[in-house]
Amino acid sequence: MTVEHSQLAAFVRTVLLRCGLDEPAATTATEVICYADIHGFTTHGTNALAGIYAPRLRAGSIRPNAQPKVVVETATTAVIDGDNGLGAVTMVAAVDLAAVKARELGIGMVTVRNSSHFGSAGYYASRVAANGLVGIVMSNCGAQGVVPPLGGVKRLLGTNPLSAAVPVSHGAPFVLDMSATAVATGKIRAAQREGRPVPEGWLVCPDGSTTTDPDAYFAGQADVAWLGGAAQTGGAKGYGLALLVDLLCGPLAGAAYGPRPQALTETEPAEDVNIGQLALVIDPAAFGVAESFPIETRALLDTVSASPAAAGARVTYPGAPEAERAEVSHAEGIRLPDHVAGQLVKLGAELDVPVPAALTALVGTGQS
Repeated sequence: MTVEHSQLAAFVRTVLLRCGLDEPAATTATEVICYADIHGFTTHGTNALAGIYAPRLRAGSIRPNAQPKVVVETATTAVIDGDNGLGAVTMVAAVDLAAVKARELGIGMVTVRNSSHFGSAGYYASRVAANGLVGIVMSNCGAQGVVPPLGGVKRLLGTNPLSAAVPVSHGAPFVLDMSATAVATGKIRAAQREGRPVPEGWLVCPDGSTTTDPDAYFAGQADVAWLGGAAQTGGAKGYGLALLVDLLCGPLAGAAYGPRPQALTETEPAEDVNIGQLALVIDPAAFGVAESFPIETRALLDTVSASPAAAGARVTYPGAPEAERAEVSHAEGIRLPDHVAGQLVKLGAELDVPVPAALTALVGTGQS
């Protein structure tokens, strides 16, 4: 089903206000949440609003009235304490502060502690790239153990998303938005809800065999594979990236992280709190290429796209397919999975928030 962008944004913003956010915070978070759905990251948009943000804001485990503040600062760096607030709001403050520092001195880097799930990492990198800067962002998953170390069986690390975006003179920018694993766990949950198998290579069992049954992951019988798969096929790269994210977003940021000594003997899941994040912003002007950089990046990406394609394939680059999806979303409406539409209708009823007609029509037909 599809829903018009302005209607979905109005709904999301009203839900966040009902959950206790003030108007500036609700507006900021709405932009982050809708970015994900507009660009096709449907597990990290309104799906996360209904499944993570709204329930935790209402329960108080994410503070709706949080007051993020800078606790350490130099000319080029800073640390923000998110006050256990919504990750989207805190991370926008972090990338904006890093961008200000980059404009002044060439590079700005801001770490975040006491944050929460921040949605699509690509939003933050794109935000600075749209203003002519290079953006790199990452987030760990706090102390949660989601994935075992490569070759291990104890879940110690998160999927640890990261994103990088580079400005271009025109057209779709380069926006890499990825997790360190073969897939984000939200996509495994989506497959489970829809009763379909996951693609081969997403899940690996302790004995090294693979499975396409999403239930096996949630039953603890299989784990999400690292980017690259097994050690023999390059899994050390995804695993290494995850460790790098945890090292920078955990100990460097002063936030929680999974691979703690006590985690080796813990039998209960760690709390989903004190997530760490990082924003690094670079101004091309500091390298003397302010004018040529976006022109050459455009030419580089166009060259890649124009290179010969294999039979039945298409050559593109990170960010281009998502930009095309965004154009369609704005022209024809944002496509949402039916189960997400159903969750939003239920959330609207709970909070007495008017729901876009397209969503209620779907539920009325019994298709959700």
